[in-house]
Amino acid sequence: MKRYAKLLAIYVLIALAVVLLYAPWGLALRPTDYDLLRAGLSIIAGVALAGVFGASTYLTLKEPDVKLLEPATVVKEEEVIPILEEYADTPHVGDVASEALEQVNSAARKRKRLHKVISVQFSEGSLSWDRFTHLVDTAQRTVLRNSALVANNIQSFDRDAYTKAKKRGDSQAQQVAVYDEALANMQEVLRANEQILLEMAKLELELSKLEADDTREAADQTIEELEGLIGETRYYR
Repeated sequence: MKRYAKLLAIYVLIALAVVLLYAPWGLALRPTDYDLLRAGLSIIAGVALAGVFGASTYLTLKEPDVKLLEPATVVKEEEVIPILEEYADTPHVGDVASEALEQVNSAARKRKRLHKVISVQFSEGSLSWDRFTHLVDTAQRTVLRNSALVANNIQSFDRDAYTKAKKRGDSQAQQVAVYDEALANMQEVLRANEQILLEMAKLELELSKLEADDTREAADQTIEELEGLIGETRYYR
């Protein structure tokens, strides 16, 4: 729906431009104007508006380009976010893309906040500082790279074929089951990411309560759970 809303907004702007350029109470341009300059401007403006109309329609409605990633090498949110944004309003996989996008952004926000908390509690470069920052960075990268895997699966998902198979009912039940399984696998990765994000949030709360010379026993269980989740879900390979 977002792409159609964007297209509608563009059409409204084009319509307003047409009115302002050609209406009698606007610039009142017309190709038959005795003033050659105004007549020429009228034609140029018309051609330009037609070009904007056609180009905007094509670019808004065309299928996104496939940009498969190598999850193990992804290190920046900017590598994944544009792909997820492109598919956030497409049928069948739009909700998956939107959720993965929010998880990528959430992991980045949590990492930033946790680094601040860790820097308050521990001296930079100390063993405790190294331990916590390494764990947090690894957790954030795991969410990011799992999301890159989801982005790849979304791009490989044939939405048109899935729609046709579902319409044909029982005769295409096996094909529908294959696509349903692919969607279920993506949801499984998203659930794993959500667990990591939850543990990151718990770790932030527990570290915020610690005194500077605390033994960190209150955070140990969360650390173990987070390390276990990272080990179990990393890249889903």
